[in-house]
Amino acid sequence: MRRRAGWQIVLGIALAASLWASNDPLEVPPAVEQVFEQVHQGRYEEALAALEDFEPDFPETPLPALIAAEAYWGLIYCETGSITGEHVWYVAEQKTSRWDARFFAAVETALEASQGMREMPATAARGAFYAGLARGVRARLYALRGQTLKSASDGKQLRADLREAVEENSELAADAYLGLGAYNYYADALSPLLKVIRFFLGIPGGNREEGLEQLRIASEQARLVAVEAKFELARIYGIREPRPAESLRLFQELSERYPENALYALSAAYQAERAGNRNRAAAYAQEALEGAQAMEGDCRERIGKAAREALARLR
Repeated sequence: MRRRAGWQIVLGIALAASLWASNDPLEVPPAVEQVFEQVHQGRYEEALAALEDFEPDFPETPLPALIAAEAYWGLIYCETGSITGEHVWYVAEQKTSRWDARFFAAVETALEASQGMREMPATAARGAFYAGLARGVRARLYALRGQTLKSASDGKQLRADLREAVEENSELAADAYLGLGAYNYYADALSPLLKVIRFFLGIPGGNREEGLEQLRIASEQARLVAVEAKFELARIYGIREPRPAESLRLFQELSERYPENALYALSAAYQAERAGNRNRAAAYAQEALEGAQAMEGDCRERIGKAAREALARLR
């Protein structure tokens, strides 16, 4: 208990010093980066355990709640997402999860903290930026579950928040392009029926090519969300475009950097297969099987099972 309290004090000081005193709009304390890296490695519950002590004591900073929301998103996807021996799709096999209440609470906490920042001129741009990120992670869950109207509503506000952030501080542009690029792409790539719904709801249109370019810039230049941008771009290239060779390259980069997150290696396996290289696909599936052993709960069980099925099929 004493050790956890020490972590809380050190990280709290780092958060306060960096997020409020720095002139750099996205300077993140090393301790916070460590926790975010745990999320990228797929160690979601470990990251949440590190966050739970200090998050309530710093309601004025959205980052802890945003990282928690990302971790809960990973747990929800492992529990309910469509992960099989043939594909990794962003479709929910069930519309609820045991993590839902904590996910939505983390998003609300981030939005409340962001609003506080927006009321002060020195932090207004960052507040708008973090609000956009919070709405983005919630819109992603709604989209996963096919809740189009809720996803579109959050997407509309996400767009407004991030545009405001960039207008007030252009240094936020590369990171804001994660949300703006995803919005631009999906708003333009919607089915005709959904475009009609979007029109009647007063939701702005998008631009597919501009969205792809914004996501590319975010994947290469963003300081906080480059990993998320690279994953989103890889997923779009592999599933919606389709551009399997480019998708494979991005998933390969992610799996090499984060070998413990077996979702990246499994996604690379499927894109290698689509690109016509079954041997390479089998090698990635083997990496996914090994990586899954380091993950927790549903992630270990479901990704491991899918990797075993993929290996049996590919060999």
